[in-house]
Amino acid sequence: MNLFFHVFDVMILRISVVWLLLLSSNLLIGQEKFPWPEGKKFAISLSFDDSRLSNLEHGIPLFNKHGIQATFYVHPSIVEKNLSGWKDAVAKGHEMGNHTLVHPCSENFIWSRSNSLESYTLTSMRKELTDANRQIKDLLGVTPVSFAYTCGQTFVGKGEGKKSYVPLIAELFTAGRGWLNEAPVDPLYADLAEVNGIKMDDIAFEDIMPMINYARDNNLWLVLVGHDTGPQKNGQTTRLDFLEKLCTYINDNSDIWAAPVGEVARYVETTRTNGRLVKSDPLPVIENVAGTLNLKASLGRGYGPKIEYMPDWKAYGWWTSQDSVVWNISVPESASYKVMLEWSISDEEAGKEVSVHIGGNKIVHKIQTSGSWETFRREKIGEVSLPAGNHKVIVVPTNSNDKGHFMDVRSIQLFRINN
Repeated sequence: MNLFFHVFDVMILRISVVWLLLLSSNLLIGQEKFPWPEGKKFAISLSFDDSRLSNLEHGIPLFNKHGIQATFYVHPSIVEKNLSGWKDAVAKGHEMGNHTLVHPCSENFIWSRSNSLESYTLTSMRKELTDANRQIKDLLGVTPVSFAYTCGQTFVGKGEGKKSYVPLIAELFTAGRGWLNEAPVDPLYADLAEVNGIKMDDIAFEDIMPMINYARDNNLWLVLVGHDTGPQKNGQTTRLDFLEKLCTYINDNSDIWAAPVGEVARYVETTRTNGRLVKSDPLPVIENVAGTLNLKASLGRGYGPKIEYMPDWKAYGWWTSQDSVVWNISVPESASYKVMLEWSISDEEAGKEVSVHIGGNKIVHKIQTSGSWETFRREKIGEVSLPAGNHKVIVVPTNSNDKGHFMDVRSIQLFRINN
């Protein structure tokens, strides 16, 4: 039975690569190349789920030998049993990600029926994720910036009450990693809350090479997923000979950037917001289920000589009067919206005017102090009516001769007004 599933997995992997190669000649023609750091052509991240003991015994020593940092999605209760080993892994630069407290999956799995995803709500999932983050911070001194979906499943509830918790991951983490996906990540277009993860358990190094070459040829990010690490052949074990060959290959090829999931996701998020580095338009933001267009800073693009996206604050900063931010939005039907601005600014720099262009509308607003650069405020700045279709939202200083720093902007939100 194990041999059957191994052959089946390898066959699926090879079919996926052939399918990708057939599509790439048409889909990627004319696509802008993503600017990976230091002239690298593509990125690889190695990730492992469930905080398994074999990662401490076999995997991490191998990575340390090769100078490669990986991501480990952990459960606090298991980490606590081998705390010194996991602390040492953090000290060596490995990333610790969130994998929930109790690993809930679908009730289709017999072992998960006492804590199935079908029994969760968005509220209970939020509590579990924030509790796990807090416990990991208490144990290891780091707060996770990336999350791995348990069993690769992204829902809570059942039937008519079933909901995606991808938006929750987008709120709480820089990245959410999937499982058993079929393609590398396109850094220009990927939803970082649902990053593709490719299986590397129980396969030979030669079987992953076509996927590596595809990622190289198309400037992509290959996120590999394993569980146990060891010499044995097992459905949920990434073999040590595979990892030895992969790490050697990475170190022998200078066009590869190998880094943990959170580090690469942070780089992608920051780079995509920079109009000096990326020329294509940002992807359009669509309404959520409540009819709100939530224009987070990470979904826009900054243009001008100084403006920068600040990932620690999830906001644009270092603005001057020559800088601006642009978002694209998609409005499903004609509607009116209340416009909210979330910003920070010091007392000394407050008082400048900002112009917010939304479709054919213009709102001019004087920026009041938020108390400090570290304190964000949110308030209504106006209302707009928009026809159905695609529109640009542009935030720009009203007076191009203003001196000093402009505000930091975390988001603009358009709340649909129900008539």
